[in-house]
This record gives sequence, C-alpha cells and structure tokens, in this order.
Amino acid sequence: MRLCFALPVMLLIASMQSSLLAQSSDCTGKAAQAQLSSIDPVYVDAMNLARNLIDYGFIVKCVQASKWGNLFDDEEGAALYRTDQGGFDVLFLPKAETFDAVQVVEQRQGNLYLYSFRGTPYSSGRMEGKKTDFIRSANLLFLVWSDVGGTGTGSVHDLAASIEAAVSRSPNPSDSCPVTKSPLMAFIPPSPYPTELSADSFWFGMENLWTSLPMDGTWKGLPLWSAAEQAENEDDSYRPTASAFRNKLVWWHEGYDWRTEDVPNLTVTGRRLDGPAPPLPTEHDNNGWTDDSHHPFMVTGIFIPTLGCWEITGDYKGERLTFLVLVTQ
Repeated sequence: MRLCFALPVMLLIASMQSSLLAQSSDCTGKAAQAQLSSIDPVYVDAMNLARNLIDYGFIVKCVQASKWGNLFDDEEGAALYRTDQGGFDVLFLPKAETFDAVQVVEQRQGNLYLYSFRGTPYSSGRMEGKKTDFIRSANLLFLVWSDVGGTGTGSVHDLAASIEAAVSRSPNPSDSCPVTKSPLMAFIPPSPYPTELSADSFWFGMENLWTSLPMDGTWKGLPLWSAAEQAENEDDSYRPTASAFRNKLVWWHEGYDWRTEDVPNLTVTGRRLDGPAPPLPTEHDNNGWTDDSHHPFMVTGIFIPTLGCWEITGDYKGERLTFLVLVTQ
C-alpha cells in the first residue's frame, strides 16, 4: 500500500517541475542532463521557489544541480536556476534555520574576487571568480554571479534587485525592538587594526568610527551594579540613586592616537525606545590597545538604567555611529 501512495506523489512532483519549466524549451541537451534530480533533498523546496519566481515574472528555464551544496554546515543542498533574466545559485538550510547571522567577506585581487564567510552556520569554504551579489532570505542564500548566463540584458545588480524584490520579507510586526543586525556584506576594519571576532559578533560602522555588536542584537546578563558601586567609579558630579546594568563599549577610529589625545574626544549617549527610562550615564572615556600601541581603541563604560530596547550613539569629533540593542536578563 505504501507503493500505491508514493508513486502518485512522485509523479505529482515530476509534473510540477514539467509545468513550471514548460514556458521554455531551453532546458534541453546538456542542460536537461544536469537538471536537479527529483530525489535531491532540496528538490521540493527548489520547485516551490521556482513557482514563486514565475509568479513574480521570471521565466525559469532550468533548475539544475549546483556545486555549492556543501558550502555551509547543516546545508541541505543547493540548486542552480537559469532564467530569462540571468542565472543564480540558491543554497538551502532546513526551514528552522536561517542565514541571518552569516556575513560575506569580500576581497579583490585584480579582476578576481575572493569570498569567505563568517558567522553561523559555519563555512570553511572559499569562493573565487567574478563579482557576486549575495541575498539572504530566511533559510535561503542566493549567489548571483556575473558570469552565469541567461538571455537577460540587464546587469547582475539588476538581477539581484529583481530577486530581492521577489523574495523580500515584510518586517515582523511582533519585533518590538528592531535591533541592529549584521549586514550581509561584512565590514572589515582597515589594516593593521584587529579584524578577528568570535562567531557571535560582527563589526559595525566604517573607517571613521566602528565597534563590535552581538549577532542577535542582544546584550544578555550584564552585571547589575548598585548605586554605591557606580559612585565609586565616578567623580562627585555623578550621583546615582538606583542600580544599573554596566557594559563597556570599545570604539575604533582610524588615526586615533592616544599619545596626542589621552582622553578621547568621544561622547556616548543612549535612550530607551520602548518605555520610559532615565538618561544613560557613562564613565570617563579611556583608551587601550591589543598588541599594537600605534593603533589603539577608545573605551567607554555605560550604566543602563533599565532592561529594554536601547538606541546607543557614539560621537567622535562629529563622526556619529548609532545602533539599537535589546538589553535582557
């Protein structure tokens, strides 16, 4: 009896692919031989995506096997789409996982582009070739190559924009705190400043001012300091009356020199966005360095009066950097 039910299901899946690709006869010859197999782990999801693309106006000519099926840990597989607007690969994670915490590190060597990845899921893989656009959408990662052919006359960036519009997700209205998340294309501090970070953090900012933030946008478990503990670390002008959560923020500015600016000209402010709260007190600014005193950082201690959604702004000589973070127990 199992066979009687399984066979129609497989025929239905096969007919789905045939109807999806019936708009074009281009999936023939070698292209047809490279079609994604109906027993591939991502076959059904790949066909569903093809249907969504067709609904948006794409003509999907072929859905083929992709060489990037093992680029990331936990990846279920990948498919190569050839459309009237161009070609692109799509990587699939299980539906319960996302690529939201993945960042792409791009380097250029002449006409060659080198790509590596940081964050989660982990990838030790490297890619090299022509300029590539990347698009994240939940458990999908699109690789839009400038040399993957279609008959479209637009640029790879036009194709990427069309894909992004087709798969874009509306913001979740239940997100009470729109925390700052890692951008897909990673910012890498200029050499010789430190560039290594743990997988649960990312660099945020530009050369004129940058810091590191948590991938999930949350500061969890910060130490709670009493009013007396806060007062011990400040001058008489700061008279705390309640406990607060303490954190230290490290900032970099290309060219900052502690020898000519012992006390950084840095101002850090903050306000709570999801409820009332007192202003954000800060400690005196200071500086330090890792293993290179010629490329120091600036550091500021802050006292966060309450849990909640906080907007933090650093201002160094008019260069401003703002981010949103959720402070939780």
